Amino acid sequence: MEGIDILLPENFREGLAAVSILLGLISAFLSFKSRLKAHALKIAGILLLLGLCLFANNTWSYLAGIFIIATAVTRTEYLQNLAAIIRGNKEYFDYKKEFVSNQEIFDHKLQEIIEFEQGEKQPSDDTELVTATPEKFNTTETMQPLQLALIAEDFAFKEIERRYNTPVQRHIRITTKEKRLEFDGLLELKDKSVICATKIIPHDPFPIEPLTFSIQQILHETVEYQKIIHKNKKISISYVIVSTFVKETKEDLIKQLSKINRKSTSGEVDVEYLLFTFDELGIPVSDPLTSLS
Repeated sequence: MEGIDILLPENFREGLAAVSILLGLISAFLSFKSRLKAHALKIAGILLLLGLCLFANNTWSYLAGIFIIATAVTRTEYLQNLAAIIRGNKEYFDYKKEFVSNQEIFDHKLQEIIEFEQGEKQPSDDTELVTATPEKFNTTETMQPLQLALIAEDFAFKEIERRYNTPVQRHIRITTKEKRLEFDGLLELKDKSVICATKIIPHDPFPIEPLTFSIQQILHETVEYQKIIHKNKKISISYVIVSTFVKETKEDLIKQLSKINRKSTSGEVDVEYLLFTFDELGIPVSDPLTSLS
């Protein structure tokens, strides 16, 4: 009987805590079913946290529990605003920085691939094509173009991280009341910020027009970003292109792209063009890629 008495709750608080933990464990088991996984895990976490807070019966545990549960059941913007008020971070209310969703990343990369494919298949009279592949060189069929683009971008970011010894904040969105800017990557260094833009081009030849438009756009957005952050910090751009280049093609393309930079900003923003082949990034290529069309 004494053993049973130990297991029985001494008051209503402990009883409620025990029930919460029991229901949380049941919800955790229900999460094994794929259709219920997302909601069941969220409910399980809330119930287990509630039970632990009630058992602890401590002011700080209650406070932490409120914030954690609020994160699970409310929009994160509310909590971000609250945290900014507590920290006295006035800059937070001028602009917000958030990550782009995976689906948006996939859609964006797919659209880029399609743009280069369409320019290759249906060139107009004034369309300039860049031939990147040397003779008897084929690209890979082991991956679809979108898969190859995502993997190559990841490898390119790692190369930039090695150069600066700093992690890249990948696929960032900067929002204000009037503007919304999106960058493939952002590096925050002590002396400057580096905005990263990536173009993965699995097919060859490819038109230069999408690159021209992209560079003009990223230059404009970089100037806008500098206005938003209200800092005298220097900002530069690392513009990465991955394709099946040969040395001569790289040199010619960099010259053409540098002219675009000078015309667009009169040299106000430093742009570093980084051109890699798939092999240079450690991605072996052998057979022709499957077209998206």
